Amino acid sequence: MTRTLSAADAVVCGGGLAAAAVALELARRDLTVVLLASGRAGRPAGPGAPVAAQAFVEEAVNEARGRLTLFARDLFPDWLSELEEETGVPGELDERGGMTVAFNEPEEVLLDRALDVQRKRGMPFEVLEPEEARGREPALAPELRAAFSFPRDGVARARRVGRALVLAGRNAGVRLIEGTGARVVARTGGRVSGVETPAGFLPAAAVVLAEGEAIERGEAGLPAFPLEASARPWLRLDASSDPDRPGRLLVSSGVRLVPRRDGTLVAFGRAGRDGRTALCDAGRLSSLLEELRRLVPGSTAWAAGDSGAALELRTPDGLPLAGETDVAGLFLATAWGCDELLLAPAAARLVGDLVVGQEPRIPAAPFAPARYGL
Repeated sequence: MTRTLSAADAVVCGGGLAAAAVALELARRDLTVVLLASGRAGRPAGPGAPVAAQAFVEEAVNEARGRLTLFARDLFPDWLSELEEETGVPGELDERGGMTVAFNEPEEVLLDRALDVQRKRGMPFEVLEPEEARGREPALAPELRAAFSFPRDGVARARRVGRALVLAGRNAGVRLIEGTGARVVARTGGRVSGVETPAGFLPAAAVVLAEGEAIERGEAGLPAFPLEASARPWLRLDASSDPDRPGRLLVSSGVRLVPRRDGTLVAFGRAGRDGRTALCDAGRLSSLLEELRRLVPGSTAWAAGDSGAALELRTPDGLPLAGETDVAGLFLATAWGCDELLLAPAAARLVGDLVVGQEPRIPAAPFAPARYGL
C-alpha cells in the first residue's frame, strides 16, 4: 500500500536556483510548500554567473525575453539584499557594470546591429573608444577595435545565492526533501492531486515542475518535450597577484570573464550543443584559453584552477517554459538558459503570481507552456 505523506498547498520539483526561488516565493505568500530536489537543492549550473541584462548583445533576444530580463535586473539588488540580510550569506553582488568588446569589423557590425534594439528600448549604454576602454580595464588587448559599456550589469556568486535561497526557504517554512525527485504527477478529474515520490504519495493542490530533464522524459505525466541542451565550458583562474586584472564583467564573441572580489575569475566559453556533459575536455579548454588570451593577453600568467561545463536547457524559441499547463494546477518553470541566476527573482514573481491567481507584472503569455501544446 502506498504511503501518504503530509499534504502541501504546493510542491516545487527541481534542484536549481529557479526552483528554490519559486519555493521561497510561494512560502512567503503563506502557502505550505514542499521542495523536492533529486540532488542538492539550490544547485546552480555553474560556479559563478553574470547578472547581465544587456552585455550579451551579440545574442538575438526577442522582445519578451528582453522584457523578462530587464524585469529581473530591476528586482535583483533588493531581492538579493533581502536574502543576505535574512540568512547572513553574502551573494557578493558587484554592480561595477559590464563591457562588451569587438576585435574585428564583422564583430563590430554585429554589435552595432544588436545595439539598435537597446537604443529603441531606451536602455543605458556607452560607446567607448578603444583607448578609453583600456583606460578603464588596462588588461584588455591592444587589438581592441570597439567597446560598449553597460552600467546596469554586474556579477554575483551563484552558489552562495543558492545556499541563501535554501536557508531562507527553510526559515519561511519550506519543507525540503533532497535526493528524491517526483515520479508521477497525479491527477483527479483533470486536475493535479499530488505527486508520487519514492517515499510515498504527496497530496498537493499545485505542482511546479522546475526540472527540465523530467519534462523532456515525460516523467511528469505530460508528453515528452525536447528541450535543446548545450554545455558551456568554464575555467576558474587565480589572478590575485595581477594588479591589472579585470574588475568588471568582460564579454567578447568567444568568452565571458566574471571577476570575483577575492582576485579569482571564472571564464565561460561558447555553449556547445554536445549533450549533457559536465566535463570540459582538452579541446574545449584549449579553445577557451585561446579566446581568453585574445581578450586579456596577460591571462597566460594566471594560475588555472578547476574546470567543468555548465548545462543549459532552452526551448526552440529561446523563451522559458513558465506557467500553467493544460492540467489544472500543474505549472512549469524551466528552460532558463544561461541566465538562471539573473532570472531567479523574476521567475519567482511570475510563477508565484500565476499559482495564486494574480495578474503578473509582466505579460506571461509568451512563456506559457500552451504555445507547445503542453
